[in-house]
Amino acid sequence: MLHVLIYTVLPIFSIVFLGYFLKARGFMDPAYIRAANQIVFNVAIPAMLFTELAAAPFWVNFNATAVICSLGALALLVALAVAATRLLVIPDDRRSTFIQSCFHGNIGYMSYAIAYYALGEESFARMAILSSFVTLAQNLLAVWTLTVFSHAPREARSGRVMVRLIVRNPVIVSIFLGIVMSALGLKLALPLKKALDILSGMAFPTALLLIGASLSFGAFRVMVREIIGIGALKLLGLPLLGYALMKAAGVPDGLILPGMILLGAPPATITYVMATELGGHPQLAATSISIFTLLSAFSYSAILAMFSG
Repeated sequence: MLHVLIYTVLPIFSIVFLGYFLKARGFMDPAYIRAANQIVFNVAIPAMLFTELAAAPFWVNFNATAVICSLGALALLVALAVAATRLLVIPDDRRSTFIQSCFHGNIGYMSYAIAYYALGEESFARMAILSSFVTLAQNLLAVWTLTVFSHAPREARSGRVMVRLIVRNPVIVSIFLGIVMSALGLKLALPLKKALDILSGMAFPTALLLIGASLSFGAFRVMVREIIGIGALKLLGLPLLGYALMKAAGVPDGLILPGMILLGAPPATITYVMATELGGHPQLAATSISIFTLLSAFSYSAILAMFSG
């Protein structure tokens, strides 16, 4: 595990630490962070996903059993998170954020980077196709969580509003278009592919810098119970559930590790946005994102060390 941590995971997280350092020294101010985040989320990552998916043979990389097992793991985890809110006596104003932080992983910024740099493009293509279904499920579950457990005004958390946000999500749109291209066997024109490759090149380094710049640990001391619960369920429970289901169902070994990297992502930055806009608990979201983004260096090292062939 130590070898994997030092030679595979630490180089990736060194960019996260650099982002934290640059923010602390004033090189990345809030205006730059906001603009860079919009570029990464709306342009760079969608370009990278569309290019990779369009070039990957869909029917070679798609596995229905792996999809079903991953979605099954998500469903079981949500049920466990709801039960945990009662067991841990989570206050009402933190319940929606607690539940969502337990299942809504940072796929776009963390899982993709780990898979791309640790496993290579072939495994990344498998995970990218699998992630399209998990990403959609996460967002739909977020709609349900915020509708049922949030204290926001009814109109602000309506399913219609959230579904509209999902449909307009550039990551989801790019995944859908890339899968359609791949499934139909269509090829990108070479000039377009080269342009998209250039855009794709800035996706992961910039995303990792932005993660470092957004780290915050302010609410940990007053929310220890919630933070520990989120960590146990998100970093440990969800990937292990996925592994157990995929092993039991006979999913090929080449898909199990990408699936675990996908499910083992730390809480997504979107949980903070949703908590702010839709009546959740922003401090809990920000703290859990920060703490478990850092701790995921160790959980990912363990996953790679134990389950890579």
